[in-house]
Amino acid sequence: MSDEDIKSLVDQLKESSNLAKKIDKPEFVLNKEDLEQFILNNTGKLINDSMETIDSIKEYIISAPEPEDVHSLAELYKASTGAIEALNKVLLQQQKSNTQIAVKTMDIQSKQALAENKDKDKITFTRDEIFDQLIKRGEVIEVDNEED
Repeated sequence: MSDEDIKSLVDQLKESSNLAKKIDKPEFVLNKEDLEQFILNNTGKLINDSMETIDSIKEYIISAPEPEDVHSLAELYKASTGAIEALNKVLLQQQKSNTQIAVKTMDIQSKQALAENKDKDKITFTRDEIFDQLIKRGEVIEVDNEED
């Protein structure tokens, strides 16, 4: 290779490293509406990645255990367990909310049914209707007004 070829290769490497530095990542934006799905997706991905890493590291540690490696594996287990517990809490909170909504809906429906039945069971009369019924159903009793 000539000096010119080497110089050309060095220049190309410099340009490629400059291009790599110039690449900007897009700004991270997260809307409130997408927050829950973002957390669920990334927590799930984190758990899957950590479980795969645990499996591969476990094989390495079993073959030649070192205290630092065992400690690292324990920390990875701890982090994975924490992520799983976080997802479990989200699930339990959703189930609790759904149950509370269902119970409240049933409570409202039962109160409405009781109110409707109460209105059906009430019998209302005017004063004239009550007197008419008393007179129609009344029995005539003869009373002797003899004074002793």
